[in-house]
Amino acid sequence: MPQLSLYLNDAAMDGLRASAREANRSLSRYVADLVVSKQEGRGWPEGYWEDVYGALSDDSFVVSADTLDASLDGPLPQF
Repeated sequence: MPQLSLYLNDAAMDGLRASAREANRSLSRYVADLVVSKQEGRGWPEGYWEDVYGALSDDSFVVSADTLDASLDGPLPQF
């Protein structure tokens, strides 16, 4: 299995160790899980969109009945 070396300052290393302990995982397994989850695009916590999206309780926040004119948009950037 490939290996990776990291150079971190003491505060970052202490934080990783504490997080790994809280997750009841080895430091190596904890960091590997962080990398894999980032690559798989799981950046939002599970259930985030189901629990948070649409949860705003503010009567002044409404969808406009007006149709927006797309011709007023500027050009899209080219990458």
